[in-house]
Amino acid sequence: MNNIRTVAILAFVLLLLQCSFFSIPGAAQEIAPATQSREITFHSSSNLVLVDVIARNAKNGLPEKTLKKSDFQVFDNDQPVAIKTFDNGAQFTTRPLALWFVVQCYMQGDEGKGSGLFTGEISRFEPALKYIEKQDTVAVAHWCDDGRSNLDLLPTRIIQDAPKLLEQALATGPVSKTHDRAGELALQSTLQHIVDTTRSSKPEPLPVLIFLYADYSSMNRSEANHFIDELLETSAIAFGVRDHRSQHLLFAPGEQRAIAHYMATQTGGQYFDAAPETYATALAEILQQLHFRYELGFKPEALDGKRHKLRVQFADTVKDQHKAVRLRHRLAYVPISPGVR
Repeated sequence: MNNIRTVAILAFVLLLLQCSFFSIPGAAQEIAPATQSREITFHSSSNLVLVDVIARNAKNGLPEKTLKKSDFQVFDNDQPVAIKTFDNGAQFTTRPLALWFVVQCYMQGDEGKGSGLFTGEISRFEPALKYIEKQDTVAVAHWCDDGRSNLDLLPTRIIQDAPKLLEQALATGPVSKTHDRAGELALQSTLQHIVDTTRSSKPEPLPVLIFLYADYSSMNRSEANHFIDELLETSAIAFGVRDHRSQHLLFAPGEQRAIAHYMATQTGGQYFDAAPETYATALAEILQQLHFRYELGFKPEALDGKRHKLRVQFADTVKDQHKAVRLRHRLAYVPISPGVR
């Protein structure tokens, strides 16, 4: 009889534990903190637009960590909107990151145009990996000029898997020398796979693309803007690290040049030039910006599927107090119904 009673009590406790891990669809969701001091809130993307804002002090380059909800104003197509939610990375309430390291496979003779200068040098990034938070994930993707693309590592918390797979991806070479169009389509395929993987994650993390790529590239502007819209729908941010010895593409008539730089600008990220000895410094700077960001949530007027201009600025009452602070965020968003994808 005592054994039966014990089993019944255990079953009841397990049921209570299961209930605590599920929430009502459309409501704010919470995940158990990785440590006692961390509590992460996930706001439903079905009824909120989340704007990630990086605030940096122009005098010392350090993140501004003490801003409040009342310090900000948000404008949707130049119309002020009410800020419904406010999360602060310094207080560990922002969404976890899904860090996608993206490279182009080796191109013999064109090392300075793609990701070739990073080949054999990925270990230089490893000192910065210690700054990745426990709840963040890492992933690896690559594309080749002959049209191949691959997600080499899906988002995982096993951080040490990323450097090895990045080196393997960089060592891959095109099967044959082909024209640039195949490479453009392969990059587009890689981006679409990353977007699709993000959409299938519940709840969605903040996807962050980190291009290790010289960006000697161009793409049809309409196609480039299509993928900007795809990234904006998931609130993705693009960053990049370019080896300072790489070549620059100065002109691309009729096309959008430096496509990875363009993605960074449009999504509120940043591209860094670095020497091999400063690779880790550049990655650490990216992680610092992300972990100390602010997330402002507002409800869109309509889910019209169109690109809306975004602007975030300091409220008039505090502008004078923050003259040295620079805000960076994505330049637009695309409001869509959760069922339209």
